[in-house]
Amino acid sequence: MNRIVKFLNRISISHKLYMMLVLCVFVPLLVTDFLFAVIVIRTEMDEDEAVMKNIAESVEFTMSDYCDSAYVFLNSLASDRAINQFIESEYGSPLSFYEERYPLVSRTPFSNDRFTATIYSLKKGVVSGGSFQDLSRYTDTSWYKEYLSLPNRYVLHIDYDQIYWREQRVISLVSVCNIFRKSESKENKPLIKVDMSYSDIQQAIENAKYSNTVYVCLGDRVVFSNDPKGGVNTPFSELTNDITQKAAFLKSFNLMDKTIDVYVMGNENIMAKALSENARLFVLLILLNLIIPAVLYRLFVKSFIDRLRTLTKFIETNDADSLGTLGQNEKGDEISTLTQAYNDMTVRINSLIDNEYKERLRRQDMDLARQRAELHALHSQINPHFLFNALESIRMHSLLKKENETARMVEKLAIIQRQNVEWNEDSVRVSDEIRFVEAYLELQKYRFGNKLMYEIAVDDECENIRLPKITLVTFVENACIHGMENKTSSCYIFVRVTKENSELVLEVEDTGTGIPDDECRKLIEDIENVSMSTIEDRKSIGILNAALRLKMYTGGRVKFEIESEHGVGTIITIRVPIETDFPKEEE
Repeated sequence: MNRIVKFLNRISISHKLYMMLVLCVFVPLLVTDFLFAVIVIRTEMDEDEAVMKNIAESVEFTMSDYCDSAYVFLNSLASDRAINQFIESEYGSPLSFYEERYPLVSRTPFSNDRFTATIYSLKKGVVSGGSFQDLSRYTDTSWYKEYLSLPNRYVLHIDYDQIYWREQRVISLVSVCNIFRKSESKENKPLIKVDMSYSDIQQAIENAKYSNTVYVCLGDRVVFSNDPKGGVNTPFSELTNDITQKAAFLKSFNLMDKTIDVYVMGNENIMAKALSENARLFVLLILLNLIIPAVLYRLFVKSFIDRLRTLTKFIETNDADSLGTLGQNEKGDEISTLTQAYNDMTVRINSLIDNEYKERLRRQDMDLARQRAELHALHSQINPHFLFNALESIRMHSLLKKENETARMVEKLAIIQRQNVEWNEDSVRVSDEIRFVEAYLELQKYRFGNKLMYEIAVDDECENIRLPKITLVTFVENACIHGMENKTSSCYIFVRVTKENSELVLEVEDTGTGIPDDECRKLIEDIENVSMSTIEDRKSIGILNAALRLKMYTGGRVKFEIESEHGVGTIITIRVPIETDFPKEEE
């Protein structure tokens, strides 16, 4: 790589630009044009292949349709019990045979516009004629021998064979007459043969007006083609190497256990056809990709080189000591403008380094002051109404009873009062916050008696993790006030602190009155969008206050989940990321 760069450094810029034109413009364009031509030819070939595939599938459908229809027609006769009973009987005289045959033939159609059915039997008294034939007269025919040689119940026979007292191309479907009879042997069994119209199938293939020549082959014989040689009364032609080698598409399919091969001949000179059809487009591409870019490139390079030489000469005429302040070229020159812009930019960069650094420090100081102001404003808004309720409860109990636990309640109240007053630190350990929660719940239990039951569970590994003061207790307070004050039965409050992966999980669950769905959705929305401005005019801001302080403390990474069922209870889950750069634990 370095050798290439050194070699290019010794070449003039004008020559390098021409090299770039050839290597980066002309060569890619020529490759692109070549690929485009290949794509055009490939598309033409794919379209031709799709046409040939459709032709082969059309031939398959035509032959399958005829054979399926013949199969249905044969089964309708072979399953007719009257026909099977007639053909299984023996007749003493031709007269008795004709007497039984006449009503059967009158009732059952043995032929239609597409098929002709013939029943062959070895039974005594069968008179050959019409739709019934004595099988003993046909045991040497190719269709009967083929039927006996194959294990299939139904045999498709395509051959140049004798029919109606002359030889012609035939296509027939042969099967045992009585389909209800299960027998491994085929010999001496009545048969039914449905003759299809060979000319109808041939005509259907010809009338399809395929764009390609088609050869439908059975083995080494061409049985159908839209380029027929001879007619229905001539033998089948042989499949030649010329057909198999020049065929562009081959499709094989099974028809009544016979493999039919469809050879579709391709269109010759498809490449020349594709190029001739898109000749104008190729010429236009050459003009656009080669000639026009070369002319325009010459003009642009001349203009660029002239101005570059002007700048080079200007720099070379200056002393090394004066390079810091490049002079300006003639007015209106782009490179001169660029030079002046560079000088101006250098001055601005030096000024910005000095001014921006000081401005950033000033903004950081302002942000810190604003955040501290918001925190102190939030601290001052914490609702202390639970303290007055607790004091009233202690006072009433002290007047009515002389209880020793009054001192303990006052101690709990002192814990709460101390936590409320001391705001010299924004965060506390989980263990300290839990002491506050336990003191609060003890006071509430003193107030409500057995109506309130609570349970606190804290993992040992969570005790020294820090979180904002009076946040967890705010959610516990909400559970007491809104969860149980309007409930006549006992209420349970569960406080759980666990650690899941890198998150501190705080859960406050109560079995109180619950929150209606619409109010629950509104509360979640308020918590997600809480800010200083949204709680300024609120009367009740306890939960929103705690949520905002947790968001400020964690940089907005705290997550809140509320599940509530009206009349059953509420669970509030708070997930605080532990890896966040929170205030460090004091040693």
